Amino acid sequence: MSVSGWAFVTFVVFSGVLVVWFYKGVRINVKRAKEVASILEDVLQPEDKIYTWLGGVIGFSAEYKVKGFEKVVANFRMIPRHSLLWLPFVWIVGRKDNLQLLFYLKRKVPGECHLLRESFLKKTKIYNNDNLRTEKVSLEGISFEAFYDKRKLVNVLIRLASPLKDNLKHIALTPLHNVLYAELTISDIKVYGVNLKTFVDLIKRF
Repeated sequence: MSVSGWAFVTFVVFSGVLVVWFYKGVRINVKRAKEVASILEDVLQPEDKIYTWLGGVIGFSAEYKVKGFEKVVANFRMIPRHSLLWLPFVWIVGRKDNLQLLFYLKRKVPGECHLLRESFLKKTKIYNNDNLRTEKVSLEGISFEAFYDKRKLVNVLIRLASPLKDNLKHIALTPLHNVLYAELTISDIKVYGVNLKTFVDLIKRF
């Protein structure tokens, strides 16, 4: 077989692998997104919900009407498991599925406070940073950087964050919109579900 013939065969085989991998990755991500959405609904028990699916395989944004809150917003982003070409780069930089939760509280937040996992400090921008004090804190042995205007809020966030500590990247209280914000990576979905329920129960008692 000529060089051009081998090149054509290689191209066809590689294209076939890409197609098979694409559909496999799509199935995994769709299944994962549905599982995360199902757990969120089981935990939050929303009275109403609105989902915006992002391409069907990247993730979703959701807004929930939940008793005890003005509203709860979730943004779930997954790694591109359907793209064999991009996936190696994702693994190299250590990206994981990411969930952001915003709880719009009915009670007034008395100040601003952030707990940032040390490994994510360079990746996160705190816009009010110049007006906040900083301090290193430990959350059950895991190092975080605290940014705050009232020291008592650090202890509040440490208590609230405890169930999510292993996967937590950032948790914050912000008075501008009375929001409790949490950002975490999702690895083991079953463990995430149990921990999330404990977390939400703590917020309701906050």
